[in-house]
Amino acid sequence: MVLGLFFCLFSGAEASDSFVLDSEDVNLSELKAFDLSCKCETGCIVNTVSLSSTGNYLVVGGFDHNVSLFDSRGTQLWNYKTGNIVYTVSISSDGSRIVAGSNDKKVYYFNREGDLLWSHKTGGNLNSVAVSSNGLYVAAGGEDGKVYFINSSGKLLWSFDSGAAVRSIAISRDGTYVAVGNANNYVYLFDSEGKMIWNRKTGSLINCVSMTPSAYYVAAGGSNYNVYLFDRKGEFSWMHNPGYWISSVSLTTNGAYLAAGSFDDKVYLFNRTGEKLWNYKAKDEVYAVEISADSSFIAAGSWDDTLYVLNMDGEELWNYSCGGNINSLDVSRDSTTIAVGSDAGAVYIFERNKTAFALLLGDESFLPEETEKETDDVLAKESIEPAKEETSVTGGVENKVEDAPATSSSGSGNTKTGVDSGSEELSTEKSSLKVLEKLDSVKFPAAFLIGSLAGTVFFLKRRLVKYHEKNENLEDFENLKEEDFRE
Repeated sequence: MVLGLFFCLFSGAEASDSFVLDSEDVNLSELKAFDLSCKCETGCIVNTVSLSSTGNYLVVGGFDHNVSLFDSRGTQLWNYKTGNIVYTVSISSDGSRIVAGSNDKKVYYFNREGDLLWSHKTGGNLNSVAVSSNGLYVAAGGEDGKVYFINSSGKLLWSFDSGAAVRSIAISRDGTYVAVGNANNYVYLFDSEGKMIWNRKTGSLINCVSMTPSAYYVAAGGSNYNVYLFDRKGEFSWMHNPGYWISSVSLTTNGAYLAAGSFDDKVYLFNRTGEKLWNYKAKDEVYAVEISADSSFIAAGSWDDTLYVLNMDGEELWNYSCGGNINSLDVSRDSTTIAVGSDAGAVYIFERNKTAFALLLGDESFLPEETEKETDDVLAKESIEPAKEETSVTGGVENKVEDAPATSSSGSGNTKTGVDSGSEELSTEKSSLKVLEKLDSVKFPAAFLIGSLAGTVFFLKRRLVKYHEKNENLEDFENLKEEDFRE
């Protein structure tokens, strides 16, 4: 029993310390959290990028009027020339449907092969488009002040005239909800039938919106330097003033954290109650931020030409110079890929270095696994569960529109309570980390139990041998009773 216990204690200690020892042998400052997978030259300013779930497909829009699709190796699969500058694009979860909004006042809808399935004429330049994860619904908005909701067949299901330019649109994963940020100072939430769930007036035009996968929380950023968080009922959860124009906002899947990029050169992180946890200062204005779907890092693109990757404590894990102002970035739904569009006329695709990432975060759950990477198609077919869904597709602020005089817009829809806003659970990754922590906590007791059982078996075996030697009758072994094992 003593030998078994000693063996288990030794092996358990060796297993638990292996990752720590590996970490101590590495200079963490030299580790690269992400590796440059490829650089796609476009020859003009890149305004907007959007990745499929696993990063296998990347759609790009730019000043050359083109919509282009690349694979993960940087190969251009096709491009389509629209009638003007493309400021906004969005791609479905499996990469099978691509949407683009152009300054030729049209919304374009393509399949993966590059066939134009339909286009829809609007009344103004397009600032923001978003497609649902399954590709069935498209939401769009632009300078004509209208919100357009279109199905995959190109049929306009409904539209809403807000009376001022639509700056940003976000759509829930299944297309059930659409959040809208507007130049008339309003934030709106609609359902898929065009019913206004709520509208809330803020103190300035809204540059950006984001929502949790099922719209339990909606975030917005304004030109009056405020960040806003609303619950499903449209109630102000809180408002915070970082101190300058807010360019981008991003929520974790459960709404527990909100990241904001600001023109005061900073990235901010707030918790659900509105407490500012930290800020990180870049060298120039921060134009794009996104929290990874597994809530392990925050990607931020700055006009100092740099992509920053920060952990959730605000510490810089890694950065990369992209040679020009970063106007747009996207993180794949599986959190392994980052795409960045640069003014230098190129798109950069970065892949997460699992080993380096695990060492930097001190978390071996990120170490490489033998299982193959999930495909976009597999992720697209997953059942829709609000608490486990990833971040929604968000069309950021692309067109530079001057402040318009505030216009009063009244009207409110019936409040839809839905599920209790506090019921959205932690993201899948955080849940898995908790499981790992629990497993670690029972590792030693389990080792002790196994060692004890091994010692007990050894002891019983010895007692049986002595019994048979004493009675010299091996045929009676099957008839031994419990009391026969006692002294």
